[in-house]
Amino acid sequence: MSAFPRAGHLLSGAAALALMLVQAPESRAAEPVDIELVLAVDVSLSMSPAELEIQRRGYVAALTHDTVLQAIADGAYGKIAVTYVEWAGTTWQHIIVPWTVIANRADAERVVERLSA
Repeated sequence: MSAFPRAGHLLSGAAALALMLVQAPESRAAEPVDIELVLAVDVSLSMSPAELEIQRRGYVAALTHDTVLQAIADGAYGKIAVTYVEWAGTTWQHIIVPWTVIANRADAERVVERLSA
């Protein structure tokens, strides 16, 4: 038995992520941003419903956390572009949040609203 039982899942996940990033639509930010952030989330059958809920709630909490919002504001441009994509294997990807600019709490809350829908 491997010391890393999920190593196979990690390798297949990394391959799927690499394929998805190649296929992901380009950011269309009309203005410069400090970073273009792809949140690629594994929703395959290796994840339990409880784990999936924890993942999504974690992103919701992080995107509206004061420290994260301050870090965004402190960037050279004071904004980031983010997309949230769920994937399972190499052939299934679903864009939950298309490329969206976050420059303030209201922007972050709009992203969180889509994640929570």
